[in-house]
Amino acid sequence: MIQSMTGFGRGTAGKGSSKVIALIKAVNGRFLDIKIRGIDINPADEKSIRDIISEKLTRGTIHVNLEFEGNGKTQSLSFNKDRFEAIEGILLKVQKEYGRHLDLGDIVNANDLFTYSDTESIDSNQLGKAVDKACNEVIQMRKTEGGKLKSDFESRLSKLEGILSQLEKELPEEFNKREKRFRARISELLNGTPVDENRLAQEIAIIGEKADVTEETVRLKSHFQQFNSLLTIDAPTGRRLNFLIQEMGREINTIGSKSYSEKVVSHVITLKDEAEKLREQIQNIL
Repeated sequence: MIQSMTGFGRGTAGKGSSKVIALIKAVNGRFLDIKIRGIDINPADEKSIRDIISEKLTRGTIHVNLEFEGNGKTQSLSFNKDRFEAIEGILLKVQKEYGRHLDLGDIVNANDLFTYSDTESIDSNQLGKAVDKACNEVIQMRKTEGGKLKSDFESRLSKLEGILSQLEKELPEEFNKREKRFRARISELLNGTPVDENRLAQEIAIIGEKADVTEETVRLKSHFQQFNSLLTIDAPTGRRLNFLIQEMGREINTIGSKSYSEKVVSHVITLKDEAEKLREQIQNIL
């Protein structure tokens, strides 16, 4: 089943007043970008958390907030004044010398300026369990949202297939109309002069060959089938779906460039519109 890239999860570990809480919010992102905030943790624990998230959530921008409830102890929050003033001074210098304003929030997070005094009491195993539970909740929400997106994809794909089918049915009649217009125009230009039917037939055949979209429609149908197949795979398919929709767009554009009637152009416009809606939704897929 396909999964959305968005989701939220909450995990806790520990007993009584000694509890680790992990809050995870996942949003869209081309790659995996993990942002950890909250209590200070040692590098080994941070690596362990990142490994858990990398294995379970795969892709997206992942915001992790860690909280700790100690054994009834009062935790003191320290503000690193020297670090803040040093960063502030650099930002002012950049603005003065280069005329560019940088936001402090884009450069540092809470961990850079604030620290808790008793983080040494955090149990690494509990921390890992809390993050793992939060990840599982995110995955469940991703799957639920993915099911809704799958239904939307199937509906839009069915609509695309219907439009293409209707376009194929109308092509012969539209070509016949074009041939009649072409013959009438030639007859008008010749003004009664006898027409070389063989030469005229050759010209009409050339026009027909240039306007033929059989290859494009066959490839488009193949892309539709592949798209449907990917929707049933229990693995991340977002990048492959995105590639397929790009290929669909190319075929639709080619059909449009060969179009010669208002009817066909109207179908092509509708195809492009539905394909674009698909492309936008695919950006939400893992």
